[in-house]
Amino acid sequence: MFKNLYLKLSFVGLCLFALGACSDDDDEAGLVGAPECSLNSDTGEYKVKIGHEVTLQVTAENAINPVYAWKRAGKIVSEQETYQFKGDQLGEFFVNFRLDADNGSVEKQAKITVVDRLPPEITVSSSAVGYCDVALKVAAETKYTDESTTFEWSYGGRVVSHDSIYQFKEKEIDVYTLALKVTNADGVDVKNINISVIPEEEPVLFFDNGRYVEPSTIHDVRTMTCPIGRSLVLAPVRFSISDDAVYEWSVDGSVQSETSIHFKFTPSAEGQTYEIKVKAIDGGKTAEATVKVECTPKEGTYFRAPTAKSYWISNHCFEFTPAPGQFVNFSQDKTAEDARMTIQNTLNNGGGTGWIASLGAWGGYFILGFDHSVEDDGKGEADFDIVGNPLGKYWCECGVVWVSQDENGNGIADDTWYELKGSETGKPGITQRYALKYYRPTQDKQDVLSIDNDGNLTFLRRNAYHPNSGYFPWFMKEEYYILTGTCLGDQFKTEGIETNWGFDWGYVDNINDPTGFRIENAIQQDGSPANLKYIDFVKVHTAQMGQGAAVGEISTESSAAMDLRLKP
Repeated sequence: MFKNLYLKLSFVGLCLFALGACSDDDDEAGLVGAPECSLNSDTGEYKVKIGHEVTLQVTAENAINPVYAWKRAGKIVSEQETYQFKGDQLGEFFVNFRLDADNGSVEKQAKITVVDRLPPEITVSSSAVGYCDVALKVAAETKYTDESTTFEWSYGGRVVSHDSIYQFKEKEIDVYTLALKVTNADGVDVKNINISVIPEEEPVLFFDNGRYVEPSTIHDVRTMTCPIGRSLVLAPVRFSISDDAVYEWSVDGSVQSETSIHFKFTPSAEGQTYEIKVKAIDGGKTAEATVKVECTPKEGTYFRAPTAKSYWISNHCFEFTPAPGQFVNFSQDKTAEDARMTIQNTLNNGGGTGWIASLGAWGGYFILGFDHSVEDDGKGEADFDIVGNPLGKYWCECGVVWVSQDENGNGIADDTWYELKGSETGKPGITQRYALKYYRPTQDKQDVLSIDNDGNLTFLRRNAYHPNSGYFPWFMKEEYYILTGTCLGDQFKTEGIETNWGFDWGYVDNINDPTGFRIENAIQQDGSPANLKYIDFVKVHTAQMGQGAAVGEISTESSAAMDLRLKP
């Protein structure tokens, strides 16, 4: 049959036209992808009082020419996006939904429980944040309410309101407990809300030098280094400043043409220190910051070639500043030096090839140094390695690596830091110049409040499996401390077994392919190559946000850095 068709060219043309039309439909389906749908209950479970109705509704996405079908006991009961289920007898019932589209099919199952009594249910976060002497509107989502429902807000041992919404206001920094009681004809539900009251955020700019920042130091003028013959890309850390801000830069009082958050500066005179100022203009808000850039001798001046006595493992810890976390056990009587020595003692005793510290939640870090300079081999091979303790690809706690040269030759890690790019650098959802402000709890067993530089509020909650751990590094004595760095995308999943999938390459406590780290991957703040020939210092910080009921917070576990060319 097909042999005869090939002899009829006109018919072939028609066939090709028809095939082309089908191909267009296939291409459209391929571009859209498979259809998706979700029920108006996150869990797929519903409750209804006997004799009443509940609405089951589906929302479809990416569905080409969809057809809907709701089935109960094997019979189609609705072909719309909604189905009204009437609870005419007590018990548990199941309704199956199916969507058929040109680009695929998808199914969902709903469970409906019909009860004789249906008390109210309150859904509200157990924690909230308010600002000092500013009213905070507190409202809870409630289910199963009717005309008989009453609301009762209690605070400070007395009832303060019977409205569904309460305006909370306090002047002093502290954590306050507010209670909501909701009652209907069938019963009662009660929830407590802990409200952390903090000062209102003001727009702030500052330059960081790889270390934490506290309130008393946030406006300090820091110094960065840049060897003669190289350029340095500057970018301040911002708080309460939007992406729409315009920036004004000046060098030693001379206004520059750059108006973005990144400023490329090339010093021209060795030994000179330049004063660079930046001002952010964000609608009616402004903020300013100043940094000094020291023009140091050309790269390589302070290079330290390895000798027969050089050790392959980084042997000095300059600093260990963890973020709060379940394995951060530094009580009120400990100091920052005590924290540093927990790592230094391990290095002094010949350790470092296994993980030496848990860095706490996002931003926690340590800074290590080698007794020699580690060179970029120029061949694209790994120059050094840092390991963690990932459990395969499904459980990684990724940390970002930063590197630095001793550009001023003083043997201290106080020079400019450069991030090592990884597989996620530059992808959507990755935030460079991220910053998180951790507030010091007023009591040892409180959850730890944090606010990021976009104003997002989170609480680091205590893990039930480690309820007595010292979550906060209590040697941080001020009201808060700020950690800065890069925030990687969220890979954390809590459905069933909690998982945190790793990335392809370039991170600590991750399954990397290829393994190891390359100095050639060092980048400036704008993502351009730093072109470093060698490094002296290494910094690792936890780079992901995430928290589970069983595993607690994501916290990078890291070894010391190891020079692969000196490795025995």
